[in-house]
Amino acid sequence: MLKWIIALGCLSLIGCASTATKNKEKAELYLRMGSTQMESGDYPQALRNILQAEELDPTNPVIQNNLGMVYFMRERYDLAEKHLAKAISLDPKYSDARNNLSRVYIEVSKFDLAEKEVQQVLNDLTYPNPERAYMNLGLVKFNQKQYTSARVAFSKALKQVPDDCAAATYYGRTFFEVGDYSQAAEALDKAIGFCQKSQYDEPHYYSALAYYRLGEKSKSIARFEGLIKFYPSGTYREKAKGMLSLIRKGH
Repeated sequence: MLKWIIALGCLSLIGCASTATKNKEKAELYLRMGSTQMESGDYPQALRNILQAEELDPTNPVIQNNLGMVYFMRERYDLAEKHLAKAISLDPKYSDARNNLSRVYIEVSKFDLAEKEVQQVLNDLTYPNPERAYMNLGLVKFNQKQYTSARVAFSKALKQVPDDCAAATYYGRTFFEVGDYSQAAEALDKAIGFCQKSQYDEPHYYSALAYYRLGEKSKSIARFEGLIKFYPSGTYREKAKGMLSLIRKGH
């Protein structure tokens, strides 16, 4: 889900030759290599290259943002927070970094701090990706069991990007968590279509559970079987197998 709610920064090589020092040019190249490696999942090599970029250009906010995000991917949330906060201190209008910092705070359950940062992002009317901020706001509320408020935030994200997989999944889950299984099944079935390309199996699993809770066991079985078939490396694969076993035993 992370790729829907974080943002990597990038720099432009245009015009650099006449204005930047050699170190800054080298730093930009290391940053570009590291960012590409992070997007492909090669986090160790990404970290090496972005650290090299930082050594050459330590006051560049984009480098600090991307360094923070590679630490986030490595689950070093303390270091992620440090570098993202530095990016913001270097450029207080850097809304992508601020939104990324809110995501780190969500991961470590600092929900008040996360909401404070994301509200500043939403107040930036020049920010081109408000769906990312609404997604984070939704996660803040969802993790505090404020499901109605979370649903409003996720719906705003979907208004910006109607086929957003993560927002559609969590929108459906807000119904599931309050026991509105009919609405949950409908919303999660839509999310399944949005999430197939990314091999994200969470909506498939919760859709199956919603049908099970509704007493529609044939639909529930079909969903669980579909998850096992189409998501061989899915996060919920083993849980789906367990649920199928329970259903077939008559539970």
